[in-house]
Formats: sequence, C-alpha cells, structure tokens
Amino acid sequence: MKISAPSFVIPADRVSNVRYLKNMVDEVELLFFDSRHELDMPEESEIAALAKLGMAYSAHLPTDTDLNTPDGWLVIDAYLEKLKPLNLKRAVIHPAETSFFLKELAKRPDIIIENTDFYGSFFDDAVEMGFRICFDNAHAGDSAHKFHEKYAPYIAEYHLQGETGGKHHKSLEHIETNLLESILTHAKRNGATVCLEMFNEDDFLVSYEIIKEYK
Repeated sequence: MKISAPSFVIPADRVSNVRYLKNMVDEVELLFFDSRHELDMPEESEIAALAKLGMAYSAHLPTDTDLNTPDGWLVIDAYLEKLKPLNLKRAVIHPAETSFFLKELAKRPDIIIENTDFYGSFFDDAVEMGFRICFDNAHAGDSAHKFHEKYAPYIAEYHLQGETGGKHHKSLEHIETNLLESILTHAKRNGATVCLEMFNEDDFLVSYEIIKEYK
C-alpha cells in the first residue's frame, strides 16, 4: 500500500505542495479540473520543476470535458502529452456511462475510472474489459460498503475522505471505522495507492497520523 495526497493541501501552487508533501507520502496526485481555465494546463517550466523534485505522480484529469465526443478526448490527450515527462503512475478520470467512453479508454491503458454517481452494469462491463477503478468513498454514499465489496479486486487507487455536517474532504476521523479498515486491508493486499483527499493542512495531518497506524 502506498500513501498519496492531492496537490492542494496547502494554499499554494502544485510545486510548493509537492515540496511540502515530499517526505510524507509516496505519491502526489496532481489535480486538474477546469481545462477551460488557462492556468489549469501546466507550463513546461512547472513540469520541469515537478520532475526535478523526484516524486512519484498520478494525475486527476479534467472533469469539464464531454467524453462522449472526440473533441473531449483531444483535451484529455493534451494533458497526458504535457505530463509525459513525469512518468505518471496512473491517471484518474470521471467516466461517461457509455460504450463510446469505454472504447476510447481502451486506447489509453494507464487511465483508471473513478466511481461517481452511477453504478449498475457500467462497472461490470468496465472490469470485464480489464479496466481498473479508483474508489472514492464519498462518491459512493450509502453504497460504499456494497460497491467496495464487489469491486475491491479491481481497485488500483482509493480516494479517502471523511464527511461531517454535510461537508466532504474532511479528516479520516469522520469515516466509518469498519469501512476504513476494509479499504486498507484490501489496499495492502492488492498493492493499491490510498490518496488522502483533503484540501487543507489540518485535516490532512490528522488523516496522515491515522493512516500511518495502519501502514
């Protein structure tokens, strides 16, 4: 099991976050969400600075593209091309629930699909085709136990977060203990990466101390 964190734990740029996280985690997940914002696409200078830090990276690909269209995949490919020098361990994408999406994904074997707000036969089809899953416990809601039990052998990365007062991305103090233990047991067994998906330093540090006890 490897521990990861997103590139927005402290209120600073991605390079500064990697420097902050470097001696605590095994990987950093570089966050990209808004491809229409020019600052979201990393410049060559940023890629060079990230590479120089010698960290292992994954990437969360933009969520604002229509992955039922060729143009949407052109955006994804532009990010993957830009990030090539970093030798990503994997890239995470929010899927479209269509056969077109799966057909396009098959051309890009290093991308794994994150559960969002649908389940059903889509993930059955995906794992049958050999695709791996990123499991976010908050996205699964009340179905978290059921989803994890069914697809645990296919999960390559976990996005863990607590929820309290209707707010997500809180510390692991606010995640059900049985679910956390089940997730970490399977993560160890399968060599999966566990990303502490908190976007502030306090919640991250609390979660980091909790997960270290399990590692």
